[in-house]
Amino acid sequence: MQLSINNVGIIKASTINVDGLTVVTGANNSGKSTIGKTAYALVRAVEDYETRAAFDRCDYAIALLRDIPSLFPFSIRNEIRSLTKTATDDNSIKAVFGDQELLKKIDYTNIDAFLEVFQKALQSLTLGEIRTHEESIWYFLGESKYSETNFESDKAKALNAISQIIHQINDDPDLKKYIKEAIRSQLITEFAGQIAPVKSSSSLVTIDMTAGEKDCFHIKLKDGKYSEDNKKIFEWSPYNNVFYIDDPYAIEDDWHLSKKNSQLDLSSSFFDTRMSLTHREHLKFKIKAHYDENVWEKVQTNKKFKHIVNCLDSILPGSFISENDSEYYQGIDGSKLKISNLATGSKMFSILKKLIVEGLISDRTLLILDEPECHLHPEWQNIFAEIVVLLVKEMECHILLTTHSQNFLLALDAYTRKYNIKDKSNFYQASQENDGTVFKNVNSNLKAIYADFVQAFSRMKNIYDELVYGESINE
Repeated sequence: MQLSINNVGIIKASTINVDGLTVVTGANNSGKSTIGKTAYALVRAVEDYETRAAFDRCDYAIALLRDIPSLFPFSIRNEIRSLTKTATDDNSIKAVFGDQELLKKIDYTNIDAFLEVFQKALQSLTLGEIRTHEESIWYFLGESKYSETNFESDKAKALNAISQIIHQINDDPDLKKYIKEAIRSQLITEFAGQIAPVKSSSSLVTIDMTAGEKDCFHIKLKDGKYSEDNKKIFEWSPYNNVFYIDDPYAIEDDWHLSKKNSQLDLSSSFFDTRMSLTHREHLKFKIKAHYDENVWEKVQTNKKFKHIVNCLDSILPGSFISENDSEYYQGIDGSKLKISNLATGSKMFSILKKLIVEGLISDRTLLILDEPECHLHPEWQNIFAEIVVLLVKEMECHILLTTHSQNFLLALDAYTRKYNIKDKSNFYQASQENDGTVFKNVNSNLKAIYADFVQAFSRMKNIYDELVYGESINE
């Protein structure tokens, strides 16, 4: 898979091969994380989009149904509410006017049938049916002059609103508008609205993803909106799912669905912009499930995972368990340690272990690791590097990672050779140009990366030698 990025963040124009293991190096603020965020946003936006769209269209319809009662006077709403408790068994009328908690229980696959039933039930409703209470109540509420004509007029507005809802959620059968908005929204979420370079005079962003000769994504955004000539946006995703890991503490945070406030608009797609989770929120959600303590034992018996299991167990022997609404890591000696009390480095290994235990990593997974070595001792960096290479070799997943560590890079380089995946590995180095960063493939000359890492060490070594041994040491 090739990812081409132009004018995104600090990146000027670069094409990255993401197939097997891809390692990206470079100075701070050179755009390494930009590559990961871009790839994540594209893949995540279309991940299981058909199911997500079914949920979104249902939620969208329900949110608009809640406004239907407001089209009638207050007293009429109350009378219909009273009617649902006594004179009718119609659950659709009751759900909208009488007990909106029932709306939450609608099966997302049944929203079309519900709307049809509700529309027919409201159509047949008459003012005579509604006025079941004493006439004095109507005088008291100031509705004595409310006539059948008034009611039919208000009912017509309600029926028209229902027709609009039905039209809206069925106006995009191929989900083209849905996917289009999902991709744009996910990019905006990942980059906090600043996709284009803040210092550039051009706000035109282009992103392309291809798999061989097959087009996957073609995105052109100007000022955060699609360019008018951007007709062909999405064809196919080479990945089923994606995870972006840059925070080991994600494993201990309590998950909460932090929905953003958004106003629903009948003229827009039913895509729920509130559900464009950041990569950290998405990861937290995925790893906060409860696990069967025997799952890891099943993984251990699978020869395919033998090497990976051995590496993980050298750091984290044991399994995850849940007790009394708390999560623990249980060692092979039976001791239980709360997940939050694991060492920071252990948390990085724990995240990988949980993803594997749950079967969330496959040959169509894109795993993005942003400087995973940061909290690891050099020896643990070596073990983590071996796990990364084994995930590519044995599980055939695709990994895009960034690093600042000479030791970690050397370990990755060595293990790609040991496990014979050199032909599935690509190494890139950032190169600063006047108007942005480009990433160059350095597969044929990794010495360029090592030399870059060594420079900082050599500079400090010279200062140290001068201070400790005096200038004569360099003579």
